[in-house]
Amino acid sequence: MVVAEVSYSALDVMSALVLENGQRWGEIAADFQIRDAEAIFSAHGPNLHFITRPRGASKTTDLAGFTVAWLAAEAPLRARGYVIASNSDQAALLIDAAAGFLASTPELDGEIVSENERIVNPHTGAWVRVLPMSDSGAWGLRNAQLLILDEFAQWPATRGAKRVWSAVNSTVQKTPQCRLVILTSAGEPSHWSYTDVFQKALADPKMWRVSETPGPVPWHRPEEHERLKRELLPSEYNRLVLNRWSESEERAISPEDYEAACEQGRPYGVAPAGVVGGGHRLRFPREGTSYIVTVDVGTRHDATVVCVAHAEQIEQGASQVVVDHLERWQGSRRHHVQIDDVRDLVVALASEYNRAAVYADPDQFMGSVQSMARRGIRAKEFAFSATSVGQIATALVQTFRNRAIRVPHSKELRDELLRVRLRESAPGVTRLDHDHDGHDDQAVAIGLACHLLLGHQGWVGAGWLKAYKEMAAKDAPVEVPAPPPRGIFGELPRVLRCSQMRIFGPEGLCANCGRPAPEHS
Repeated sequence: MVVAEVSYSALDVMSALVLENGQRWGEIAADFQIRDAEAIFSAHGPNLHFITRPRGASKTTDLAGFTVAWLAAEAPLRARGYVIASNSDQAALLIDAAAGFLASTPELDGEIVSENERIVNPHTGAWVRVLPMSDSGAWGLRNAQLLILDEFAQWPATRGAKRVWSAVNSTVQKTPQCRLVILTSAGEPSHWSYTDVFQKALADPKMWRVSETPGPVPWHRPEEHERLKRELLPSEYNRLVLNRWSESEERAISPEDYEAACEQGRPYGVAPAGVVGGGHRLRFPREGTSYIVTVDVGTRHDATVVCVAHAEQIEQGASQVVVDHLERWQGSRRHHVQIDDVRDLVVALASEYNRAAVYADPDQFMGSVQSMARRGIRAKEFAFSATSVGQIATALVQTFRNRAIRVPHSKELRDELLRVRLRESAPGVTRLDHDHDGHDDQAVAIGLACHLLLGHQGWVGAGWLKAYKEMAAKDAPVEVPAPPPRGIFGELPRVLRCSQMRIFGPEGLCANCGRPAPEHS
């Protein structure tokens, strides 16, 4: 075993810090805390650290300790460091934790000073500024030699938060010997911190050290674990207590469902001048196949999406939806999406795909439905109402969960679908929603196609059928409720109903929707 050379002066400072209970950090630190501190202050090895810990695992306290130890023992003359917290309250907690160390540790009296937003070594001029996550402040991080990101997986899924990460990442690339420490609880696998940062860190062990401490933390009492298990949603308990990346129950589509549905297509089509976007094609038209075109129109803030799809039979007489062609255009304040451009695209696609029927909301398409009908296109009105948007949401979710859909692979589509949520807009009425600064236009267009193509059928997917056949072959007991209603017109409560015959596997999860028995209606 190779032992890394460690800067023991920094570790000595870290170990000597006095906690609120009067004990030294080094006297009571758990093994995972000591390993993380040794790795961060190692003279060799990666300078980039992605550390995840469960709630209550001393994240804020240890971040403050890292900062004080670095300033006291390692920071060069006039060195800069930054701790970027998830919000203002968390930034204040970090400053308070550092001030507590300085007030309680006699060896540091006068050596390190705590200010409103900074922790300063007055002898070397080195300092660390603690900032809340903000778009405007991140671009002033040039020449930073220490960067600490707190609760990174809980940063919002917004363009501003991603720009802050871009600024941090560019600073690390441009500054030799810059040390980056990310310390957070696990988040959702669909969050950009997981897809864009954590997975890349795992794949690059020469540059990154990744440490995941499983929960619960050893100093929490068993009754506390049971209380949290009762009060938190399962996904929240997994993330916060067990430190497992886990998708929120509100997420409409899981990463696993998307990966099962996507296929490599090809870029196809470009947006008009001044408009962002383009298209992807999965299948070319086939003779004898009946297609539909669904349209969701937005001119400035929302995107315009045109979807071509058809249904094809799979095993045991069930059908799946194939999204043959998907086009997305995003307008802006200066360049609106022109309705005439959308109409021309729809006409061209409908003609190419065997005179496909076109479905669009007449309020959105502003007379284009009638105009296309006069040109020989089978254009039909589909009004978006509280009822119909609930049907679209149900169709989208059930089709993906039943693994009864194929979509062209694109990063934009994946990002959108994994951020779409189910929201109860009224008792018994559910619709699609999305994160702040996100979109659901592609989800709506695809969901409408699923509703129109499979809405007349029962929701029996290939995964359910496979599990049913396997368990029937073993003469396993099968719970058979009353026949489920055909179609997707039933109410959809906050916990999505699974109206299939209940087939529960060895782990007690439904083979159709993946939920445990108590969550079935």
